Amino acid sequence: MATVTYIILPSVVKERMSLHDNVDDKLIYPEIKAVQDLYIMPLLGSTLFNKILSDIAAGTLSGNYKTLVDDYLVMAVCNYVMSELPEGLNYQFWNKGVSQKTVDNATQPSMSEMYSIVAKYKNRAEHYSKRARMYLIQNGNAMFPEYYTFVAGVDTATVRMSGVPPPMVLY
Repeated sequence: MATVTYIILPSVVKERMSLHDNVDDKLIYPEIKAVQDLYIMPLLGSTLFNKILSDIAAGTLSGNYKTLVDDYLVMAVCNYVMSELPEGLNYQFWNKGVSQKTVDNATQPSMSEMYSIVAKYKNRAEHYSKRARMYLIQNGNAMFPEYYTFVAGVDTATVRMSGVPPPMVLY
């Protein structure tokens, strides 16, 4: 089984966001992985994304790459995770089916309130992603050559092959 490298750990989400320490990390890890695959890899492109993950795994993330992660990607990942967590925390899969968790001495939000919470964090995440994209476009040639290094693959669009940075995608 392959080892998964995470840009951030659940402790970072708990520290920076309004997520309680009592939330089980095993419920957060899948959301971090999904966020990396769904939002961060398309933002960075696979070459830069894989370089950052390799450096994190090796414990050698430094310089411009560390600045990119610390100053631009961490808050995007945290907010995307918070936008993905509500359903995962409220609904659990068991061998007898799916159930919704309930809590004592508290009321659960309505679906419209939950969608509002998700939208709040998604909007924040898109803001941080846009900042990261602009930083990469401004500094990519000099500081992040992998951003403009294209390899054949499904994430390589024709526009990227021309040397133009990928268009900003707002989800």
